[in-house]
Amino acid sequence: MSELIAKPEVHQAKWSGFYKKTLHERQTQLKLVFPRVFTSSEPSSSVVSSVYVTPNTSPSNNDKKSFPINGLDENIADNMIENCVGTIGLPVGLALNFIINGKPIIIPMAIEEPSVIAGVSGAAKTVSAYNGFKATAPVTNIIVAQVCLLDISQENMNSAIDKISRSKSEIIKRANNYCDNMVKRGGGVLDINVRRIPRKANRNRKHFTLSSANFREWLVVHITIDVCNAMGANCASTVAEGVAPFLAELSGGRIGLRIVSNLNVERMSKASFRIPLPMLAYKSLSGKEVAARIIEAYEWAEVDPYRATTHNKGIMNGIDAVAIATGQDWRAIEAAVHAWACDGVRIDLDNSHNSRSDNSYRPLTTYWIEKDEQLAATGKSDDECLMFCGELELPIMVGTVGGVLKTNKVYEYNLGIMGNPNSRDLAMSMACIGLAQNFAALRALATEGIQRGHMSLHAKNVAIAAGCPPHAVTSVAQRMIEKGKITLSSANDLVEAHMSEQVQCVYM
Repeated sequence: MSELIAKPEVHQAKWSGFYKKTLHERQTQLKLVFPRVFTSSEPSSSVVSSVYVTPNTSPSNNDKKSFPINGLDENIADNMIENCVGTIGLPVGLALNFIINGKPIIIPMAIEEPSVIAGVSGAAKTVSAYNGFKATAPVTNIIVAQVCLLDISQENMNSAIDKISRSKSEIIKRANNYCDNMVKRGGGVLDINVRRIPRKANRNRKHFTLSSANFREWLVVHITIDVCNAMGANCASTVAEGVAPFLAELSGGRIGLRIVSNLNVERMSKASFRIPLPMLAYKSLSGKEVAARIIEAYEWAEVDPYRATTHNKGIMNGIDAVAIATGQDWRAIEAAVHAWACDGVRIDLDNSHNSRSDNSYRPLTTYWIEKDEQLAATGKSDDECLMFCGELELPIMVGTVGGVLKTNKVYEYNLGIMGNPNSRDLAMSMACIGLAQNFAALRALATEGIQRGHMSLHAKNVAIAAGCPPHAVTSVAQRMIEKGKITLSSANDLVEAHMSEQVQCVYM
C-alpha cells in the first residue's frame, strides 16, 4: 500500500472516541484529517496515500457546505438503470484501527446492519495491538473470459483442442484487438487454455429435449486477460464475443455462450493474523479459554454446511459493505466466494480442472493455535508461547478505475479516504475486513453470545421504527437497554411516555 506518514500509534490516537461524536462532528473530523479529499466539491484524484496530517482547525467555507458523502442525484440515477423511480440510501461508516502490512488505513463501509462496523473495528484493535494484519494479493489483475464451443464429436475433440493450442499466439493477437485500450495500459490477453467438461442430463425429469445434438462434452476456452486496475468484466465479455468466431473456425464447433467468469482463482486475496493467547482474555475468561471456544466454533462449521453458511455470511457482512461503499460489483464477489467455499471447486483446481462431484460447503476462514518457537527458545512456558492464528483466502475481483466509479462521486470520496488504493490494495483491505468481521463474530458467539452486543446497537433502529423523534433516539434506546427489553412494543411505550413529557413541558 502507499507509504503513510503517520505511525500506527498516532493513527490510533487520532480516531480515539470517534464513535462517541455526533454525525456532524465526525464529518468535520474527516474533513480535517483528509483535507486533500474534502477541500473542494470534487474529490481529488491526486490523493495517493491515506496520509494523516496535522489538521488546520481554522474555519473555512468548505465546512459550511453539505457533506459530499450523500445520496445519488436522481437525474444521474435515471441514466444509470432502466425504469428508474428514485434512489435508496445506506449509512456509510468508517472501520477503524486497521493496520495492514504495517500501515494504518481507514476503510469505509456502507451497511444498514448495526454492530458490523463496531465488530470489525473492535477485532482490528485487538489484532493491531500485536503486529496487525498481513495480506497478499496477485500483482497482476487477472480476469477470465469463457467461450463455449458445441457440437464437436468425440472423435474430433482431440483434434479441435490441438488446433486451438497450436494457434494460441494468433488467438491472443486477435483477442487483443478487442481490448486495445487495456493493451495500451500495459494489460491485455495473456494466455489461452482449453477445458473439457462432461455433459450431463438435465436434472429436471420433466425436461423435453428440443435439440438432436449428441455431443458428450463441452469444449470451453478460457481467455486470461490482464485488466490492470479495472474489474474487467465488460472487457472480458467483449473479448470473448470478438474472438469466438475464430475459435469456432479452428475447432469446427458451434459458438455457444461467450461471457466473463466471475469465479477467478487467479485473483486470490489472503489476510492473516497471529496474536498471543493472553490477548484474547475476555471478562472472566482467560485467553486460552476464549481461543479454545473459537476453535470449537470454527471446527463445527467445517463439518456442518448449515453452520458454515452463517459463518460465511458474517464474513460477507464486512466485504460486501466495503464493496458497496467503493462501487464494486458485490454480487460478483458473493457468487465467486460461495463457489470457492465448495470443496468441489478447490479440488477441481488442484486436479487441473478435472470434474469432481464433491461439493461440500465449508467455512472460508481457518483458525488454529501454534507454538512460537522463537519465544520457546527464550525459556518461556508452553502457555506463554502459544499463538492464536486466523486466515482468510478467497477470490476477490475489484477495480479502482472504470465502471460506475466516475458516475457516483461518493465512490471517489470513499476511495480517497482509503488513500486511492489500486485494485490489489483494495482486495487486500476487503480480505482483512472479512477476517476481522468473522473473528469478531466468533469471539462474541463463544463468550457472551451475539445478541447482547448486537441488540444493544440495534436498539436505535427499534426506536426509529417506533416513530421516535431523532433527538430522543439515543435516550429511548438507552432506556430499552437498561430495561433489558429491546422490542417494538417497549419502544412504543417509551416513545409515548417521551411525547407526554414533552407536552407537559410545553404547558408548564
